[in-house]
Amino acid sequence: MAKESLASDQRPDTPVSTPPPTVRSFSMKKVLIFGVPIFLVQVIVIYFLVTKFIFPSNETQAAEKTTEETPEKIEEPVRHVYVVGDLIVNPAGTNGTRFLLMTVGVEVDSLQTKVELEKKDIQVRDALISILASKGLDQLGRVDQREVLRSEIAQKLGEILVTGKPKNVYFGKFIIQ
Repeated sequence: MAKESLASDQRPDTPVSTPPPTVRSFSMKKVLIFGVPIFLVQVIVIYFLVTKFIFPSNETQAAEKTTEETPEKIEEPVRHVYVVGDLIVNPAGTNGTRFLLMTVGVEVDSLQTKVELEKKDIQVRDALISILASKGLDQLGRVDQREVLRSEIAQKLGEILVTGKPKNVYFGKFIIQ
């Protein structure tokens, strides 16, 4: 019986189906997946080779010429600036309805003085708040009064410092609201 069922399943009159031959064609999907990234990598490599070796920029050539001509470096003086960020103060006479937001930078002559300012941060902030809170809006709002304010801040911070004196006072932010 088993032979009969096998014989009936494999009929000689039915053709055996064979899979169609696979045709390898380039589809748009393959081009997008493989071709475009390869093309982009080639463009980047060519750009790098052209800019570095064939046509180097003028800045690179100028830097190479200056290092060849003058072997010693011209050093810029090191500036030490201590930054007191985002002080919020209520100016005098505003009853808390207005405020001044400012960032102050204090330039000092040595790293030791900057470290001293960092250690005395709370005293520096207190001195700045005291000076700024004593000023009214008319004094803070006028640009010509800022130099007076800078010198007053430098003088007060000079009293706090032991190792040095402030050279310059800068205002990074000065917003009156």
